Amino acid sequence: MDRHLFDAAQAIIQNRSRRLSDEDILERLRSLYQARGSLSGLIIDEADDLPSSSTYRARFGSLARAYQLVGFTSDRDFRYIEINRALRALHPEIVASAIKQIALIGGKVVQEEATQLLTVNGEFTVSVCIARCLATASGALRWQIRFDTSLAPDVIVALRMDPDNTEILDYYILPRANLPTPQARLGEHNGLALDSFRFESLDQLYEMAARVNVDDVR
Repeated sequence: MDRHLFDAAQAIIQNRSRRLSDEDILERLRSLYQARGSLSGLIIDEADDLPSSSTYRARFGSLARAYQLVGFTSDRDFRYIEINRALRALHPEIVASAIKQIALIGGKVVQEEATQLLTVNGEFTVSVCIARCLATASGALRWQIRFDTSLAPDVIVALRMDPDNTEILDYYILPRANLPTPQARLGEHNGLALDSFRFESLDQLYEMAARVNVDDVR
């Protein structure tokens, strides 16, 4: 289909969906599920008489919740997918907040668009990653820190999420030398070698980035 025609069709569908109640669009989703025997974002988007999958996300918080309301249970872990989506959205917010805070205390940050690597005051580089929380079969909590070794950041800031992966639990501000491999698996307690770098906020990073007024050190 021509791109302009596709966009026009999508606009018509979106306009129609705004006039439909939640129950109306759920009933259409239920009918689609009964006809196809399965649901996915692609199946929804290809259906002629349904709003887009993004509309269902907006109305019900996630596709997984919409599926639940029409009785569809997938073999795939949709919660895992939705958490990944949320964490991807959180990352730029955290980075932007850090850049703003460093600027407020007189520092300067240059962000590489392609890699998201931060160069602070032209002195050291920082990589920010988010470690989602996973529970083992025994109920123990684990966090996996991964970073791109090709970036060779001087400092890795790892945000550990809480067990529900909805709130930040704490921060590990780690010199790269303390992570000799591209991955580190954290538990709830990790010994002094790692936990000495655990903080409740990013204040330690901001102290590293702060510029000292000459008058203050005279």
